[in-house]
Amino acid sequence: MSVNTPSAPTADTGKTASGQRKAVASSVIGTVLEWYDFYIYGTAATLVLGKLFFPDLSPLAGMLAAFATYGIGFFFKPVGGIILSRFGDTFGRKRVMILSLVAMGLATGAIGLLPTYEAIGVAAPVLLVLLRLIQSIGAGAEYGGAITLVSEYSTDKRRGLMASLPAMGVSLGILMGTGMFALLSLMPDDKFESWGWRIPFLIGFSLVVVGLYIRTQVDETPEFEKLKEENRIVKAPLRWLWSEQRRNLLIAAGARSADAVGGQLFNVFAIAYTTSHLDLPKHVGLTGVMAANLVGLAVIPFTGSIADKYGRRPVYLGGLAFLALFTFPFFWMVNTESYLLVVVALVLAYGFGVKVILSVSGAYLAELFDTRVRSSAVTTARTASDPIAGLTPLIATSLLAAAGSYWAVALFFLCFVLLAFYCVFIGPETQRLGVNNTEDTPAPLQEDLVSKGETR
Repeated sequence: MSVNTPSAPTADTGKTASGQRKAVASSVIGTVLEWYDFYIYGTAATLVLGKLFFPDLSPLAGMLAAFATYGIGFFFKPVGGIILSRFGDTFGRKRVMILSLVAMGLATGAIGLLPTYEAIGVAAPVLLVLLRLIQSIGAGAEYGGAITLVSEYSTDKRRGLMASLPAMGVSLGILMGTGMFALLSLMPDDKFESWGWRIPFLIGFSLVVVGLYIRTQVDETPEFEKLKEENRIVKAPLRWLWSEQRRNLLIAAGARSADAVGGQLFNVFAIAYTTSHLDLPKHVGLTGVMAANLVGLAVIPFTGSIADKYGRRPVYLGGLAFLALFTFPFFWMVNTESYLLVVVALVLAYGFGVKVILSVSGAYLAELFDTRVRSSAVTTARTASDPIAGLTPLIATSLLAAAGSYWAVALFFLCFVLLAFYCVFIGPETQRLGVNNTEDTPAPLQEDLVSKGETR
């Protein structure tokens, strides 16, 4: 069926099946681009960026400098998220999603066009950092915006499933980046360093074109259109959110911290642990990461469907309980140095444990907040943990060196799992709230409202 073909409304007024498909496709493509970019940059930083953009430094220092620009992204995602998500609550979900996609995609593609230090000197690393900042600001609002859009387009009976689907973009983005560099590894080293490394970044331009086409086909969500018609759009959503739904915001931020830290621990640090600490071949950890992401593609929609049947909290708490119980066994399995057990450990920890809580968090976070501040709330809650997530590989490596064993790293992760468990445990079951939940919170004062004219 064509994306422009009208279809019959679902049980929820104004939500058509074709509109839901467009919303899901629009959200997934942006999440793919976000994680594809972060993965290819991290890989390129390991292989070539330090040599090409920081040649005056030693090889190790150059690599660290390249990784520093990678880490910057995690610190600026909250900044971008706060700035852009505000416009999602005042001007519309769709506009922010388009702006986020353009910023990410153009910055990603532009990195592939950058002259190196040899060509333009110190301007090269400066431009590299600038493009990373632009990409990170755009990425800050991407996942929260995707959850908001899909959740407001989905029906009450299927929101757990539909709000889980943007999480598939995380696995798809990582798999695309892995596959791209696997192919490029077949090139001679001189050609790869000359121009081959640029190919994954230039693909960002094509993802922007595809994503823009899809996102321009999506109408604004019914919930936001209703707010505009009733003149109930909040002018300062973050201020009103902190005043009226502060507890929910803190619960959401804490609940999300486990998958933020876990994603970096099992996707990034685990590879360094298996190669540097255990002296296993690189392909062992990489195979485990790829297998975990492939399994995650099946786990995510399955978990979303289970959350529709049994509720968000039981599934969320179950996933966190599994991670808490499996944290130490994960390292026990990896330390056997058995190729098979390393792969199985990564599949269980990331492909199952982290993916379960990531998938159910979509509906949980969206339903936790008032419609008038949902974009700001979901994005702020999700990006609050990004700085610590970005530092997780460095922290874990430091803890491993200081303790001489994995136990300190395991305790570090376990702290975030227990924090998330506590937050979800004291939080409400959100399935009964739905997404049209402006009745249980105080109405904004007149001075906090944006007039109809300003929002159109």
